[in-house]
Amino acid sequence: MKRISLVFLFALLLAHVHVPGEAYAQEPIPPNCRWENGEFVCDEGGGGGGDDDGGTCASGTHIESAYRENSGGVCVIEDWEVDNCTGERIRLVGWSFTNPRGPCSRVPANNPCETLVVGPGGITCGTRWELEARVGFPVTYLDLRPYPATLVRWPTAARNGGMSSASGSGSLDYLPNGGRSAGNPRPGDWRFLTLTLTLRPAMERMELTLPNIGTFSLLEKGTTGQPTIFHWEVPSHPAAGGGPLAGTISGLDELPTDIPVFVGQARSPYRLFWQLSWEEYTLLYEDSCVAGSDGDGNYTCRTTDDALNNDGHWARIVVGAEWEGHGQNGEILPLQVSNLPTSLMADLNRDGTPDAYWNTNVTIRRMNDANFISDPVWRRSWNWGGIVYWAVREGQGQIGWPGVP
Repeated sequence: MKRISLVFLFALLLAHVHVPGEAYAQEPIPPNCRWENGEFVCDEGGGGGGDDDGGTCASGTHIESAYRENSGGVCVIEDWEVDNCTGERIRLVGWSFTNPRGPCSRVPANNPCETLVVGPGGITCGTRWELEARVGFPVTYLDLRPYPATLVRWPTAARNGGMSSASGSGSLDYLPNGGRSAGNPRPGDWRFLTLTLTLRPAMERMELTLPNIGTFSLLEKGTTGQPTIFHWEVPSHPAAGGGPLAGTISGLDELPTDIPVFVGQARSPYRLFWQLSWEEYTLLYEDSCVAGSDGDGNYTCRTTDDALNNDGHWARIVVGAEWEGHGQNGEILPLQVSNLPTSLMADLNRDGTPDAYWNTNVTIRRMNDANFISDPVWRRSWNWGGIVYWAVREGQGQIGWPGVP
């Protein structure tokens, strides 16, 4: 006779399969199997065929959960008491609603987030499994010179110094579907759940908007690329649109406190992606020739070579169980986020529908005249969450223009 491990025992007794989005399917338990000294024991050949008496099985019942979508599109979980030997549903012992957005699946088709909170600092996704993931907007770099002050009509430079991606994950060791632990599971249990959010640039460009200048679309150049050159035509006087005084802004300590500054903005469009991975405890089956006819009275195979006892039918039986890896992924569009601030909606193709998120985590780095950011004399950085303050002085005091003796 064969002795079967305790883990395999549960796979044999819990005769149902759960696939996200599908109901459980009842499958027969191998005949000629029984409890003996705390183990599940099957006679030789118990996996298919056997003596005419069909053997015995572990008496009693167990609870199975079935997922179904009602007429209103709401997912209902029904808990049934099921006979261990016949697989017959005896009575409904409980029910509950889940995923009111539909469809009837553990993982919604669009994304697994029950709640989505999006702000300038980052994005948080909360699921109904007490699993949460958060990702912060990555730092982008805007290289400027001369900074934080320049002169009217002086060659002024701006460069997209770099854009990167960012990811954040949350994990859950075990998600039961009737089992008690990952070491004592039942089919449909999940383990090792990992939810990852990733922000990637929607395009390799940064948008820089400056008063009296307009908007630049700066292609990413890195730390060695050539910057875009432009000239201010008016000083940052209040009459020309100059805003707050430098002394009221933290970090502008190199400027006289009473000099007004222009206020611009830098931002980059980013797309948000999600990935969910998990392992699911799944029963394994094989087709076997079982004595007797099937439910419709049909005989489809021979169980023995004995001409007097050679009629049976094919059936799928449980032969084991294992943890199977699964994964889903997709993109979370701005329109899928409730109460998303307008300031974070990026409409890249200008069709009236936002298709990305504005990233305002911008660090300004000062370049020297050779466009280097590593010069120890000039090296400094600022970050005001996408705001670009810039002082522009009158040009009367200058001795000459660059390149002119």
